[in-house]
Amino acid sequence: VVVIEVKDWVKLAGGDQQLIHTVRSNGTDMNHENPVMTAQRYAYDLNKRFEQRVELWEQYKGRKRLKFPWQVMVALPRISQRVIEQFEKKGIWPRGVVIGKELLRNADTLQQAITNLPLKFTLEQPLSLDMLDIVREVLNPSLVVQNENGLPVGTLTELQHGLINEPLHSTHPQQLALFEYEPLSEETQDIPGSASVRLVRGVAGSGKTLVLVRRAQHLVSQYPQARLLVMSFNVELARDLKARLHLPDEQVMVASFHRICRMILGNSWREPIKTREWLRQYERETLFALGLSAEFIAAEFAWRKEMALLDDNSYLESDRSGRGQRLERARRETLNALFNRYRAYQAAQGYDWDDVATVAIATLNDAENHPMRQAYDAVFIDEGQDFAPSWTQLALALLKPHGDLLICDDPSQSIFCSYSWAQKGLSVVGRTRILRVPFRSTREISQAAHSLIEADETLRSTEERAEPDFSSYELGSGPMPALIVCRDSGSETTFIDDKLRDLLDGGASPGQIAILCHSKWHMDQWAEWARQGVYVQYFEKMKVLEFMVVFIPHLHDAFPHVDDADAVTVGRRKLFTAMTRARYRLVMSYQGTLPKPLEPLLDHMWCESVALR
Repeated sequence: VVVIEVKDWVKLAGGDQQLIHTVRSNGTDMNHENPVMTAQRYAYDLNKRFEQRVELWEQYKGRKRLKFPWQVMVALPRISQRVIEQFEKKGIWPRGVVIGKELLRNADTLQQAITNLPLKFTLEQPLSLDMLDIVREVLNPSLVVQNENGLPVGTLTELQHGLINEPLHSTHPQQLALFEYEPLSEETQDIPGSASVRLVRGVAGSGKTLVLVRRAQHLVSQYPQARLLVMSFNVELARDLKARLHLPDEQVMVASFHRICRMILGNSWREPIKTREWLRQYERETLFALGLSAEFIAAEFAWRKEMALLDDNSYLESDRSGRGQRLERARRETLNALFNRYRAYQAAQGYDWDDVATVAIATLNDAENHPMRQAYDAVFIDEGQDFAPSWTQLALALLKPHGDLLICDDPSQSIFCSYSWAQKGLSVVGRTRILRVPFRSTREISQAAHSLIEADETLRSTEERAEPDFSSYELGSGPMPALIVCRDSGSETTFIDDKLRDLLDGGASPGQIAILCHSKWHMDQWAEWARQGVYVQYFEKMKVLEFMVVFIPHLHDAFPHVDDADAVTVGRRKLFTAMTRARYRLVMSYQGTLPKPLEPLLDHMWCESVALR
């Protein structure tokens, strides 16, 4: 650590180890404290702050010392090195500590001057990123990351901090930044007057939502006049984000996507048709004949609308890769007939939930004076991988022409319909920053979860996937995640009930425990625990949330179509997301035989058999 004191003096007239005499440009004589003493005073104060962090200290020859050296330096950019050498010869300044204009001309000469400082010792190897982050945190306490109880749990990385502090393009800050973070590349200027897009891609638990929240808070402080909007996939995510932001709606509007649509439509809003309910009410026999659920067909209809596959032939010839289940031509033809009947019903009854975005966009376009049209200086999208193309286009319609769009995503966690950013109408080349370190979960949980991704050719080879980095930081460690095989439903229920009681009796908070089910229909089995405060939910509702302990039961029937590669990929992706909700302890269970798609977990989990009744 180098503490540098910079003085803009134009002429030195003499001095000693206590005072330096200078002459101002108007001829006035001035006396100043020796800047080396000033820098040393700052350094001693900083050293006391370092002393409060035990991680920064080590024993050396029976004495405690910092793990890294510190040194003071004085920079005089308007004084020549020849004059500085005269002060060194008189013993006023130590040699090599004060540098003049010749050594400040460029980065190379400055780097050499720092290298030549008289350090007390040199490092045998570079400091770890963990250690560097602690040093950065001591220097700038605003980098501390706190948990929901206000306790420090980490430090913002340099990349996270840089993303948070990027300037807002549509307005001027209240206070100018001392240093500009790495700007967007020239590729972002391809459309004059277009929005500034930043995609923050990261592995699960890498701090994407943290960046979003901290950036919104930063913009509120630096651009108090700016209008900000945070959009989420559903109500639960919006509620979680609002709690993290701690800001009123007047400063940052936080809302689920469909609430925003409702605000846009105003008095013209009406309750949309529920596609699944229509299918169950009017097409039960067709569902049975197809062997498909109402949920699957409703999602298929939504995908067709987003991809403009509205006529029979375009759907029959379409590429459905990644849709989750193969459909041969005969079933596609049946689905065409079903889709046409549904569209006829819609023509008489109105729009459904999948049409809401399109209707909202049309409303904005048809009313030039709509109060929400191009109204926001910055729009934030969390879990952007689950946003359909029409949703993204609506976000752009809400943004001012030179506004900022920040999107956080992780393709590995896409629970719903997955679309590429090209399909969403956005170019993110040159606009993407990647967070690779999975800080949330222990190393053991993260490695087990990522083994599912590595075992799946589709998930492993996707171009948009962010590779995890397990080596740059000392990630937290914990117990091996457990994979429990149970004899039957009764033994699985009893096992989890016993574990939950042990946790609560040991003082664990119910709100820090989750039971995550792959199917909505399994949730009723755990209703009693939900009433006691344990979070019970199915996969599609659990995004962003995190818990100290996570149970994932009923895995024996999580993969009904093991021979369908697309269906297996979708199932693994959802399970990966569920596993990475766990911060410290993960318990997964199944009855009888482990589904083949889950066999990659066996090398990364503690396996146990129980036969309780």
